[in-house]
Amino acid sequence: MSKKPIIICVTGGKGGTGKTLVAVNLATMFKNIGKKVLLIDGDVENPNTYLLLGGELENKESVPFFKPEIIEEKCTKCGLCAENCAPHALLHIKDSYPIPILPVCSGCKLCYKICPAEAIKAGQKTIGWTYSTIKNGLSLLIGELKPSEARSAAVVEVLLEKLDEIIKTEPTKYDYIVLDTAPGAHCDVELLINKADFVVPVTEPTRFGKLDLIRIIELIELINKDSRAIVNRSSLLGYRNQFLKELEEKNIKILGDIPLDDDIVNSYCQGIPLMDENSEFKSGEGYKAFQEIFNNLIEWIDTNNT
Repeated sequence: MSKKPIIICVTGGKGGTGKTLVAVNLATMFKNIGKKVLLIDGDVENPNTYLLLGGELENKESVPFFKPEIIEEKCTKCGLCAENCAPHALLHIKDSYPIPILPVCSGCKLCYKICPAEAIKAGQKTIGWTYSTIKNGLSLLIGELKPSEARSAAVVEVLLEKLDEIIKTEPTKYDYIVLDTAPGAHCDVELLINKADFVVPVTEPTRFGKLDLIRIIELIELINKDSRAIVNRSSLLGYRNQFLKELEEKNIKILGDIPLDDDIVNSYCQGIPLMDENSEFKSGEGYKAFQEIFNNLIEWIDTNNT
């Protein structure tokens, strides 16, 4: 049987903690040791993995989504579609044609399936796009939600369909797949976590950071996945030791922590990952912290595989 790639999901309950920074650098470190790596950006409302790699969005493909279109010539104005629409995406006034309210449509197609007069056409609209590219030896698969649309999970589902197809048809194409999620604990984050073998939530040493870390870990445990956290900007406000102690008291396992470091900011601005082989930043505290985190991650993976 062909060996499948190991899937690592980088997530976090709070925005701005450095999830993408961690995802990009972990993927880069796997590439540095000769592994074939796919990095998937599932933060579809704000995808920026390619920016941290100095890349561009390429190979654009539309993500279609169902929209009901009323065929007035066939419609009997019975209102059955509106009566059975759970999100109330069809407005029906007696003796009038139903009016689709597309922003709240879930795309379930129930109205299309149950219309006795076949007066609803299965139309389509574009709710986002996917992109694929290669940068610095890393393969990237990126999702982007169209502005004004609210169905981020539908774009993530398309990304995962593409991932499933890769694993099914070319199971040895990649050794490691790194998933970068949006912040929060909503359905598109759950979809990505559920796909992973290892989950790495990223937090920061603040009270909000701790509360959101606990929330995302509750979701991870609910899905029956194991996790190890990373504390980014750990030297912020001199709160590191107390914060790590509080996490230990909550039985939250840690891969490591990353202090504030100008090298991280400079590499971010230059579009060159801190841990890239060609990076100039190889002596700072951030570099050393990422090395320790990576070693702990490899140990965690090896322990689970044995």
